[in-house]
Order: sequence, then structure tokens, then C-alpha cells
Amino acid sequence: MASHLKAVPILSIEIQQDYDYFMAQRASKALLSSGLISLVEFNKLTQLNRDTFSPMFVEIMPRIT
Repeated sequence: MASHLKAVPILSIEIQQDYDYFMAQRASKALLSSGLISLVEFNKLTQLNRDTFSPMFVEIMPRIT
């Protein structure tokens, strides 16, 4: 049985939000790796980044503990 997937166009705003999320996470990881923030603070920043930038596939990203 073949499933029929409907193609949904990706809007430029969605691409921009993903890019902004990626850049914010990159900065957060740099702060963590340099020891300027703790893992708890990194996790808080990750959640804030997800809430702020709404990346396209946020629902399948790992949960933050």
C-alpha cells in the first residue's frame, strides 16, 4: 500500500527561523564548551531558543531535561 504524501512548500520565514535557531544554538554550545555556562544553563538556553525561533522540526528534537 503506497502512502500519498502531500508536498508542503517551505516559506522563507521558516528557513530564517531555522537558521536563527542554528546560530543561537551554536553560540550556546560555544559558551558551554568554553566553560562560561553550566549544562543546566545550556539546557535553559536551548529551550529558550526553541521557544523563540520555532525551528521546523522542534517536535522531533530530543527533550530537554
